Amino acid sequence: MPHTPQTAVARLLQSVTDARNIAPGDRIGVQPHLIVLGPADGLAALKAFRLAGGEKIANPSRVVLFTDDNLPTAEAAAANRRKQLIDAATQAGVTRIIAGAGCELAHCLDNAWVVPGELAVSNLAEVHLLGGIGALGLRVTVRDLALLLAGRPLSVTVPQSVRADLTGQRQALVSGRDVFFTLRRELGRDRLLGRALEISGEGLTTLALHERIGLCAQAAHGGVAGVMCLADRPGVAELNKRISRPYTTIEPEKEAAYSHRAAIDLAHAQISVVPPEGPDQWRTIGESSGEPVCRVVIGGQSSCGHEALKVAAEIIKLRRKSPQVECAIVPDSREVYEAALGHDLIGQLIEGGVQVYPPGTSTGALCGDGALVTTVTAPGNCWRAGVVAAATAACSGAIVHPERLDQQPQRDSKLSGRRPKPI
Repeated sequence: MPHTPQTAVARLLQSVTDARNIAPGDRIGVQPHLIVLGPADGLAALKAFRLAGGEKIANPSRVVLFTDDNLPTAEAAAANRRKQLIDAATQAGVTRIIAGAGCELAHCLDNAWVVPGELAVSNLAEVHLLGGIGALGLRVTVRDLALLLAGRPLSVTVPQSVRADLTGQRQALVSGRDVFFTLRRELGRDRLLGRALEISGEGLTTLALHERIGLCAQAAHGGVAGVMCLADRPGVAELNKRISRPYTTIEPEKEAAYSHRAAIDLAHAQISVVPPEGPDQWRTIGESSGEPVCRVVIGGQSSCGHEALKVAAEIIKLRRKSPQVECAIVPDSREVYEAALGHDLIGQLIEGGVQVYPPGTSTGALCGDGALVTTVTAPGNCWRAGVVAAATAACSGAIVHPERLDQQPQRDSKLSGRRPKPI
């Protein structure tokens, strides 16, 4: 069978299958490098595994289970579910059991359990964020997870790929999250649906690693099968500071065919928000300017890393939170929380009137009607936006562009270090 030049996603899938010379449309079986289980889907998958006759999982080294033992509970039902999960995991031979629900993928990245060129699967909506480091995250069903636990391969169709070559420079304060919605608009959802998205170009070199992760995390809103940022020198240099074990980046072959390829000018990207109606109705922040906000939740689904905490603290330190707005922050992981403590970010946020919750706290429980959140998914009555827009809303009491906030008189506060001028 003649070799078909492969895209980066196809080459990665080729590395985890026994099939040869795979091409778009082929149905293949793959064995992922990592299976990530959360508390809810983990219990369901382990039960399905047992019902199918399984006793011990086939590859314990490839499985990591996150429990919610990192969070307090006063409910007997919740405590019973925890016990069921631990018992089921122990009986099945799961060896990596982490008390870290709510920060699963952030924990995997912090510990380099997934590196560039590897495949990870999960039922978590934010699994696509792994594409930001040049890995591939696939969202799968509980039934798929049960089959993988039994050692059976995951059956997937090799997707066609869309290539986005980023050019130009972003406007100030535009994040990776906002870049995704620009890609969605310029490429069209119909072109993305069911396909893999590969991102490269000179414009990509201007995105730091956490911004690439934020970009890829939104892929669920494009209906893509997978997303991957292709390797470049700035990205690899940043990765080498975080990853100590060997890894191999994957690039497309020169003659690889794409179903669509386009150059996207980052100058067109704007700060974006997603209204309660859903991502298909996403808007620029200017189009939603003035929308009142009484509650802001920053964090959850790996949306509040150290860089995000720094941005939120800087905005709230300078402007001070509006007394009419309740603002909650949930750091991504214990590592992020400890680093923020070391840089006094937690103290600054608390002094600014922000409620800081332990990593893993359910952001869904913190949301109220009309809340503005930074997660990938959210209750149907919530707005979604990036950290800059969320922190700005916490200070202004409404969705506004940060530059409009800068035009307002600055608040005097002990956090900003400003003192009233003598009369």
